Amino acid sequence: MYLRLLPVLFLTLQISHLAWGAGSEPVVVSASSAHLVAHSAFASDTVATPSDTLKKKKKAIESPIFTNASDSIVYSLDGQRAFLYGDAVVKYQDLELKAAYIEFDMEKRVVFAEGRPDSTGAIAGKPLFKEGNQEFAMDNIFYNFDSRKAKISGVITEQAGGYLHSSVTKKMANDHINVAGGKFTTCDQEHPHFYIAISKAKLIPNDKIIAGPAYIVIEDVTLPIGIPFGFFPSTSSRQSGVILPEYGEEANRGFFLRGGGFYFGFSDYMDMTLTADVFSLGSWAGRARSQYRKRYKYSGNFSFDLARNVIGEQGTVNYSKSSTYWLRWSHSQDPKARPNTTFQANVNFGSSSHNKLNSVALQEYLSNSITSSISYSRVWEGTPFSLTTSLNHSQNTRDSIVNIGFPRVSFNVARVYPFKKKNATGPATWYQKIGFSYNTSLDNSVTVKEDQLFTEQVFDKFKSGMKHDIPLSTSFNLLKYVTVSPSVNYSEVWYLKTIEKSWDEEKKSVVIDTIPGFKRAWQYSTSASMSTKIYGMYNFGPKSPVVAVRHMMTPAISFSYRPDFSGPEYGYFKEVQTDETGSKFQQYSIFEQGVYGGPSAGEAGMIGLSLGNNLEMKVRSLKDSTADFRKIKILESFSVSTSYNLLADTMNLSDISISGRTNLFNKISINFSGGFSPYAITEKGQVYNRFQIQEKGKLARFTRGNVGLSFSLNGGKKGNDDGSTNPPDAIPPALGTNPSGTYMGDAMSTDYANLNYVDFDVPWNVRLQYNFTYNKPGLEKNISQTLGFSGDLSLTKKWKVAFTSGYDFKNNRLTTTSFNIFRDLHCWEMRLTVVPFGDRKSYSFQINVRPGILQDLKLTKKDSHFDRL
Repeated sequence: MYLRLLPVLFLTLQISHLAWGAGSEPVVVSASSAHLVAHSAFASDTVATPSDTLKKKKKAIESPIFTNASDSIVYSLDGQRAFLYGDAVVKYQDLELKAAYIEFDMEKRVVFAEGRPDSTGAIAGKPLFKEGNQEFAMDNIFYNFDSRKAKISGVITEQAGGYLHSSVTKKMANDHINVAGGKFTTCDQEHPHFYIAISKAKLIPNDKIIAGPAYIVIEDVTLPIGIPFGFFPSTSSRQSGVILPEYGEEANRGFFLRGGGFYFGFSDYMDMTLTADVFSLGSWAGRARSQYRKRYKYSGNFSFDLARNVIGEQGTVNYSKSSTYWLRWSHSQDPKARPNTTFQANVNFGSSSHNKLNSVALQEYLSNSITSSISYSRVWEGTPFSLTTSLNHSQNTRDSIVNIGFPRVSFNVARVYPFKKKNATGPATWYQKIGFSYNTSLDNSVTVKEDQLFTEQVFDKFKSGMKHDIPLSTSFNLLKYVTVSPSVNYSEVWYLKTIEKSWDEEKKSVVIDTIPGFKRAWQYSTSASMSTKIYGMYNFGPKSPVVAVRHMMTPAISFSYRPDFSGPEYGYFKEVQTDETGSKFQQYSIFEQGVYGGPSAGEAGMIGLSLGNNLEMKVRSLKDSTADFRKIKILESFSVSTSYNLLADTMNLSDISISGRTNLFNKISINFSGGFSPYAITEKGQVYNRFQIQEKGKLARFTRGNVGLSFSLNGGKKGNDDGSTNPPDAIPPALGTNPSGTYMGDAMSTDYANLNYVDFDVPWNVRLQYNFTYNKPGLEKNISQTLGFSGDLSLTKKWKVAFTSGYDFKNNRLTTTSFNIFRDLHCWEMRLTVVPFGDRKSYSFQINVRPGILQDLKLTKKDSHFDRL
């Protein structure tokens, strides 16, 4: 309990002194029975004596001192010293001192604290000193409340993600700390696994640590590595500084300095890292990385890589030289910042060969498709209007084809019901459900080879156009259970140029000319559909674990009509001679190269038929005796569809399509689809107007199919202290990691932004993806299969192995494979990555301090895939 010091205390002690006589024996006061109340200052700090002998005492300290001890508090007879035993606590202003033993001199305003031996002889209850938001653990301490100076032995302080140990420490009035016999480490153990031994140092809180001669000690073994002085930033804000490079040698690119540069800590909201690689045989690379964040507003990151790869020596067979670049930008806006406006960006753009040559991640190396998007959208609150603008990019790295769409603008009017009453009562009538919407879009796009991207050919191949869509629809119930949905759609496209084809007598081929000038084309279509739901239920007995099985069918029939817009009255189609004799002609659309195309040729009256299915099972819960139930989806969906063109001259029936998906045991996901043609084929593989059942006696001919299977299985996972199972923040410079996890990258990775989180709490994990595709439109069939698998296994709480691979069924061999071994070494970590074969054949071994202020303490040995180019 708290014991407050006040004049009553001194009066009590004086009375005790008179009763005991003049002597040096102390008075013992039990902590459980003593409870005295003090004023905020020692205003009555005098002993009760006659007025002629009253003497003024020394001025008291300004704030009350609160003390407490679980065992006892002992006071000297002169009342100037207090001895606190057992979980002792002394508080003064923003200072707090806890220890097993505290001695408090009230005259000199000095406190001394230390731990005490327990029953085993070990020192327990070592002092814990707290001042403001700073906290220190130590062996013993002398502290002066007036000067706020302290002399400390065996102190451990936490600074900038590291720990500073010192044998003797002096804390000055300005909070500067002088250290003798210090150790600086990121290990949180009392006896650290490694440290930088410092003979002397000066610590300026939230600023820097300046050290004298220092050397490295690992597992109490002194390494022959030392420095005459050291400088360690010690601040909660970002600080700029130099990034030291790693050095080594590659067979094809020579000696190198890699990853060196400078870090710019502009502010708490933005930073930038500039690094470079230099090779002795002429290769070089430069990188710029930046992160930015404004809470409740936006966040993002930006990077740009530029590299020149020189492989081998000039004049040799394997000599090659190439330049590559790569741009990445990711930006997201907080939804609360501007609720009606959003701006997002996800950009990946660069040379097709960049990832093949410079990527450090296997996923980037194996990727053949790259996409980017930048979009801005706005919704006008209280109105049906919205606007979206975007820039889109797609790139195939195999054939170096680049497609860019910019700008793309879309203005939309949400569905409006002109006949709907504002204060309608009862169910809406069919005409009140009539609604229309409006969408207009502007599109500009170009598709070119990568080497033509920044040339004039881009403007020659640019396609532009505008499109307007106005759909009108309603719905009503027929016979209560059948939903009928009629609709009419009007569409119009605008172009600033069209094409014209002609026969060139000199070239003996058809040539295409571009005709400038505004041209519009319109078309319309109508449709109506009917659908309903049919349920079937089978109930099992009361003792069966299966309660019931339910089958839901969704049959639908639709009719659509589209006129023939190829007639001369529309002017959308023309004919062109296709042979030298002039006897063969071909019809073409003047809009066929437009970004939206043009109206279709041929009249169509389609009847569509489809049947959807869903199969579920209800079972009793085996874990609960209260007869709770749970649903199991046997077949999430299975649909069959086809259509019949009433106005076509031949082959009116389209292919029969099937598709479905299910999820077994909530672990295995299965998707499948297929197509059947009702028509037969000739000996040359051409489809003709005769049914397969007439020729072969079969209902249809299987032409295409696809099956995709994926599953992920893992062992049980323990939650974090907060109940979550998410990995900690991986943004560098992370000050340590989850004790049960670590950050590991793949071969050649030197950037912590590319590292993957490894969770040691998951005992094992297996992931598999398989896809089978079959195509046989004619006589020849094409089968393709892909298989990818990966997994990891925690051998112990500290060891984990992982792998990723796949199988190439066409070449009957494994795809790019990697094996990883991870070892959690508490404040260190070890990782080994091996790519045993293929173009990326390489290995990487690294043992390093966990990400933090000393993360550059590492030993790396690696083999580069460049040596096999």
